[in-house]
Amino acid sequence: MAAPKGNTNAEVWTFEKAEQFMHKAEDLSRGENYDFIGEVAYDLRTDKGTFDYIINKYPELKYLKAKILSNCEVNCFRNTKKGNINVAAGIINLKSNHGWKDRSDITTDDKPINPPIQWIKNESDS
Repeated sequence: MAAPKGNTNAEVWTFEKAEQFMHKAEDLSRGENYDFIGEVAYDLRTDKGTFDYIINKYPELKYLKAKILSNCEVNCFRNTKKGNINVAAGIINLKSNHGWKDRSDITTDDKPINPPIQWIKNESDS
């Protein structure tokens, strides 16, 4: 049964449309202008949540989202390295959107250090 005429909430993503969209997004992301998947989505006149919706509906397209993210990560690193974007903005983008982090302290396995409580002997305690 089809959706009622005039229904604007009907599903629009067939596998073919989703695959075409993801390939178009992957092609766009190869350009140096895209450091963040949200920029790709914006130029495709959608929001970045569309990518997650598509891969949840069609998991076989997950590899395309991974390629888009990888392309954006490479672009961000290259553009930061070349000085095409502000270094601080590049670092924030790499950390926030591409999983980069500062080097961790291998002695604590990223767990907080809780120094032992040291009791100071008070003269009145003697």
